[in-house]
Amino acid sequence: MINVIVVPENDNFKIDVSYRNIVGIDKNIGIPNLEQQNAKYLAPYWLSKDFKGVNRIYHIEGFDSKTNEIKLGNSFILKNSWNQMGNHRKFEYHSLESFNFVEVNEGYLILESYNVK
Repeated sequence: MINVIVVPENDNFKIDVSYRNIVGIDKNIGIPNLEQQNAKYLAPYWLSKDFKGVNRIYHIEGFDSKTNEIKLGNSFILKNSWNQMGNHRKFEYHSLESFNFVEVNEGYLILESYNVK
């Protein structure tokens, strides 16, 4: 099963995510174990005045264990925002299917409703 690491973010990190294509994780909340969790994708859970939840999923291109930064690749917009995070103070892992996406190839997703079997 492919998982998504969901990371709480506030407005101070929009530039990092949107333009620098990175998500830094504070070492005080833990070090992600992407391989063991089979987390190939990352979803920023935005905690802002205007919007709370996930509206986009990113493919993970790499992880720098020295800086605790995750490098982001392709992104995919959710049809509906996702608000199933249990704890907004630390990162969590959720199945890719919980976002209604399936992986068609490494780094490429389609909505589950378009999956032709």
